[in-house]
Amino acid sequence: MDETPAGASDAPAPDRFTVTANGRRFEGYAYAEGEPLLCLHGFPDDPRTFDALAGELDGYRLFVPYMRGYGPSEGTPDDEYGPAALGADAAALAEAFDADYVLGHDWGAVATYAALPSGAFDRAAAMAVPPRFDALLFAYPTQILRSWYIWAFQLSGAERLLCARGFALVDLLYRSWSPGWDDPAHRERVKQTLASGDTAGNALAYYRALGQGLFAALRERGIRDPDEGRPFETPTLLLSGATDGCIGTDLFEQADAAFERCRVARVSGTGHFLHRERPAVVAEELAAWFDG
Repeated sequence: MDETPAGASDAPAPDRFTVTANGRRFEGYAYAEGEPLLCLHGFPDDPRTFDALAGELDGYRLFVPYMRGYGPSEGTPDDEYGPAALGADAAALAEAFDADYVLGHDWGAVATYAALPSGAFDRAAAMAVPPRFDALLFAYPTQILRSWYIWAFQLSGAERLLCARGFALVDLLYRSWSPGWDDPAHRERVKQTLASGDTAGNALAYYRALGQGLFAALRERGIRDPDEGRPFETPTLLLSGATDGCIGTDLFEQADAAFERCRVARVSGTGHFLHRERPAVVAEELAAWFDG
């Protein structure tokens, strides 16, 4: 499971860590030396998604845990995988690693946004998922279609769908979300992570929590305005892939309304997994942002 992913031959060999945060055990990898940077992965993915980026980002020690319920990290018996719980994890992990900076991708971005009101970070960066995605989803009809997997994951047979034919769905999602890019070694490692313990079911619980929140909000107050809510105070960098087949880059067009200060950048030649597709470009953006 620790084979070097394509394009990451210069990535530093990671250390393993185990830490207790927010009342549960997290395991993961730490890369290089320097300013602590908490990195949070998404789905379908695992901590080694940041291998390639670690080889390009100088001056930072990346702490990359398996997210709640993934791999060896502890899950939760109360099936709590909503954004608030993920944000509490992120804030507690930042304290455990003395990290003033955070980088989240996909569900890691959701956790990052949820943690920002706590004031845990001096600066933040988020990739592939815009702030207030739950409201934006209904404001962009095309995105409702792109997000077909969210609705499929609400079904009782979703875990069988995910695991069928050796996690063939993972291959489909990578091909459609990042067209023109492929990393078979990384996909196989992700499949092994999803196959370990209860990870597959736990990963789907994130989407069920999202679905429950969306349906409850629609019942209570209808479709929420994406501009609703107090702006985040933490300066935040937002990166999207120009050809992302998962979440359209057009959903980032109004993202600055969610922040008192932010920068929004579209990375050309990349899809959903932009930090693996063009790690040097993403590292340059991150270094410029975190260095102030």
